[in-house]
Amino acid sequence: MFSGLNTLRKQAISLNTSSLASRWFSTSLSPAAAVRSSIASRTKPFEVTKKNERVVMWKLYASFHRHNTLCSFVAVVEDMDFLKKNPDLSYNEKVLYYMRLPHHIKLHYSAGMLGFRKSNRAEYEAAYQVSTRLFKAIEEKNLLGPNDKVEVVLKDFGKGREAFSSALQGKEGAFIRPHIARVTDNTKLKFGGARSKKLRRL
Repeated sequence: MFSGLNTLRKQAISLNTSSLASRWFSTSLSPAAAVRSSIASRTKPFEVTKKNERVVMWKLYASFHRHNTLCSFVAVVEDMDFLKKNPDLSYNEKVLYYMRLPHHIKLHYSAGMLGFRKSNRAEYEAAYQVSTRLFKAIEEKNLLGPNDKVEVVLKDFGKGREAFSSALQGKEGAFIRPHIARVTDNTKLKFGGARSKKLRRL
C-alpha cells in the first residue's frame, strides 16, 4: 500500500517538474534572466532616503540662437552631508565639489514649445513670449524665497536677446528683478581655429 503511494507521489512530482520545465521553455527568458528574476522577487526594495540638500542660488540660462530662443531656470544645490559621506576626499577634491555644485533644472522653455515653427522661432515675438512664460512660471510656482539670489547667464546675439532684456525690465520681470545679483555673458568668441561650419539656411 505504502509503496503504491510512494510511486504515485514520484509520478506527481515528475509531472509537476515537467510542466514547470515546459512553462519555462515556452517563455523567452534565458536561464540567467530566470535566476535574476527569481532573486529580484525575493529581495526587498531599497528604501529611498530623502537627501539633505539646500538651494545655494539660482541660475537663469538664456541662449539666443540665430534660429531659436532657449531659457532654463536652474537650482544650484549643495548636499549638506557631502563631507560626512566622503571623509577620505583630499582638500582639492572638496574644493572642486563646492566650485562645481550640482545643477537641477526646474523650468525650461523654448520657442518651439510655445507653438512657433521653423523660421518663426527666430523672431522677436517668440523670444518675448518665452521670456514672459518663464518669469510667470517662476512666480506661479513660488520657487524664489525672499533672500534667494539669481544669476542671469546670457549666450549668443540673436533677436531674442533684446526681447529678453525688454521683458526682464518690463512689468513681466518685476517679480524676478529684485533677486538678480549678477549678469554674465557666456558667448563663445572664436579666435582663428578650423573653418566654421556652413551656415544653416531655412
